[in-house]
Amino acid sequence: MIRISQLKLPITHTKAQLEKKIAKVLKNPGNSFTYEIKKQSLDCRHKNDKIFVYTVDVTIRDEQKLAKKVNNNNIMLTKEKPYEFPSPGETPLLHSPVIVGSGPAGLFCGWYLAKAGYCPIILERGEEAEKRQKTVENFWKNGVLDPESNVQFGEGGAGTFSDGKLNTLVKDPYGRNHEVLKRFVAAGAPEEIIYQQKPHLGTDVLVGIVEKMRHEIEEMGGKFCFRSKVTDLIFENNALKEIEINNDKRIPAQVCVLAPGHSARDTFELFYRKNILDLPKNFWLKQHRETKHKQNNKPDTIHRDPLHNFKLISLFALPNFFASIHAL
Repeated sequence: MIRISQLKLPITHTKAQLEKKIAKVLKNPGNSFTYEIKKQSLDCRHKNDKIFVYTVDVTIRDEQKLAKKVNNNNIMLTKEKPYEFPSPGETPLLHSPVIVGSGPAGLFCGWYLAKAGYCPIILERGEEAEKRQKTVENFWKNGVLDPESNVQFGEGGAGTFSDGKLNTLVKDPYGRNHEVLKRFVAAGAPEEIIYQQKPHLGTDVLVGIVEKMRHEIEEMGGKFCFRSKVTDLIFENNALKEIEINNDKRIPAQVCVLAPGHSARDTFELFYRKNILDLPKNFWLKQHRETKHKQNNKPDTIHRDPLHNFKLISLFALPNFFASIHAL
């Protein structure tokens, strides 16, 4: 497979023009080929000349010979490495693994565990996506807040009501990001999110995608429990034994995956009381520095410095108890 980067075309270009550009760069217009767009970004540096910049993977005969012949730094041989699900453990589980939270982390964890035959139980303090949408709309319209099901809590996570942004700065040597986007497409998302530089899904689309993923998890043996807030974790001999829900019901559990998002402060307080988290929560802090200054004897104006990004990521675990918590 040949990867071509820095393919530049006007934003009004057609599919035929992209294919013609590929053939021209390869200097092999007579040979048939197939291609896949790997990345599309928009270059707006020139106001009157906005362009799309592509990276594409091309399958064609005599790839190695052709790549040497072209002698272009933007052309290289590549081999696609598909995502591989980790090998399962060898210790049998007496109980289904429990996932706390049904945001992106919880949903995908549940989907892949269900696919692997583990029949996970997903606990969500909020409502199903469709009911949650109505609850949120009622809050925006009438100011009635449901503390357990709102913009922050409920199926799909907080991103459900923030235009479903899908970009990440996390390096991805294992192909997980691409796999996630492919799974979204399989659930009904537009195919172009796979290669757009900063893909996103609107709330109206995302709700349906989340619901479809839930149904797929259920069909593979998983179970969702909505309006099910984790209120206690019961340990025995430093190992998880049970999970308490809504200060009432208890379910047995050997393995628990924490995916509560970044706003479940009461849940984090529970983890703190149980001495589960002894490290700071992962964070992403965006900071603007603002200073006052004078320009040409004009009144004081506010100057905003460029954006500063800070990011910390860590993974920590107790026996049979795993946490990977991200605040974005």
